[in-house]
Amino acid sequence: MSSSRNNTLEFSSVGSEAFTSGGSTSGQRYGALQIINDTVFSSLTASNVDGIANLQSITLAAGTVLYGQFSAFTITSGVVVAHKY
Repeated sequence: MSSSRNNTLEFSSVGSEAFTSGGSTSGQRYGALQIINDTVFSSLTASNVDGIANLQSITLAAGTVLYGQFSAFTITSGVVVAHKY
């Protein structure tokens, strides 16, 4: 029996970055966005999340974790820890 690894979620050894209101990024890849304080994204880009536009301009509650292949985002309000992969 073979096993497969989900490389998207193997970000623990690559590091993380914390972002606050007005923070943005592009060009870096993130496997998860962890919402620390209630957060609103004005833009959010992921190559493998269907309906990603539905997560923009709404309040995401603290404790939420978004998984995917995120390549860019801009935070209107809140605090997010972006986990690299």
